[in-house]
Amino acid sequence: MSQQSRELMEEYHRYRRRKILFVILLSLAAVVTIGLSLTIGGRNLGFFETYQVLFSHIMGATYDPASDQWLDDYIVWNSRLPRAIFAVLAGATLAVCGAVMQGVLHNPLADSYTTGVSSGACFGVSVSVVLGLSVGGGGDIYSLGTLLNAFIFALIPIAFIVGLSPLLKKSSASLILAGIAVSYLFNAFNTLLLVLTDAESLADIYIWQVGSVSEIFWADLPLVVAVCIPCMICMALLSGKLNILNTGDDDARALGLNVDNLKTVTLSFSALAVAVVVCKAGILSFVGLICPHIIRMFIDADNRFVIPASAGLAGVLLLGAEMISRTISPSGTIPVGVVLSFIGAPVLLYLIVRRRSNIY
Repeated sequence: MSQQSRELMEEYHRYRRRKILFVILLSLAAVVTIGLSLTIGGRNLGFFETYQVLFSHIMGATYDPASDQWLDDYIVWNSRLPRAIFAVLAGATLAVCGAVMQGVLHNPLADSYTTGVSSGACFGVSVSVVLGLSVGGGGDIYSLGTLLNAFIFALIPIAFIVGLSPLLKKSSASLILAGIAVSYLFNAFNTLLLVLTDAESLADIYIWQVGSVSEIFWADLPLVVAVCIPCMICMALLSGKLNILNTGDDDARALGLNVDNLKTVTLSFSALAVAVVVCKAGILSFVGLICPHIIRMFIDADNRFVIPASAGLAGVLLLGAEMISRTISPSGTIPVGVVLSFIGAPVLLYLIVRRRSNIY
């Protein structure tokens, strides 16, 4: 091997190490943010005090129900920790789905909301809760039947976009506009259902719909872990093929890639994962849209690194927004979706102004 080849190989390895280190740092930041989030709320606790409470709980410590130690244990273990874990998982899921959709549709504006997936899932939940119509029985936001409803309705925009792809293969912007049109249609149907429901149900559904993690408990996590983590892993394993797809559909086919199957599989995984998040927390906007773009500004567009790095950044972002929400309103009257919109809108405007053609 020539000297020049060795230098190029060493430079490539340094390039990979920098990206891997970047991903590891973001993952550690998400873990540290979980620890910080456990200290914030109506009853403030110190950082190390919080970990002492967790360690004592894991070791099986018991307390008098009238003591401060019992209250601290209950708040940290049963209230704050499941919400923090869910926020990290939900943020990671939305960011991974956003990165995949942007790569599959060749459009920087693609994410679960602009493609209509979130709105479709939200409408599926409303049909189950308001009308009681779902696969396997409905009436409860957190039931399995409601989840299946959300997934089925989330697939409708995906099927619509995939069906239009052959007709609009030269215009990714048209695909996004079609997704937005479907999103508005689902929003209209959803609003109609909410108008027809009673005031008490309307209030509960509205708070959930705008994005809230205040009602997340341990019982909600098994389904999220069982569905979202495998979906993210599968999409990450397909990142190499997504890199090939970034060259363009025609070039990818020339390289032997089954473009249609890849799009169908990745978008179906995205629809399923987003449906679970929507069922549990409503629509959490901007997470899947801005996080992949921020990551590409630092490590370019290699999906092998963009996908895991976006997951780490999104976990920090969503959990940070949840911490701000809890700081402003410990009772949870300000949903995290509102805080995300206040953060995401100016960040997106900044990215639009500063975006260069080589970051996507």
